[in-house]
Amino acid sequence: MKVEGDNEHHKIESLFKAFAKAIKMAVKQTGDGKLPSTKGTL
Repeated sequence: MKVEGDNEHHKIESLFKAFAKAIKMAVKQTGDGKLPSTKGTL
């Protein structure tokens, strides 16, 4: 991942937040209790 800016603290913080959001989306269960799949979409 690449971030731009002058404040190192904010750059690192945004990386962690983006990673956490991606992980949360990846493990979110669907309505039928199963994990979502990317099969056939990539």
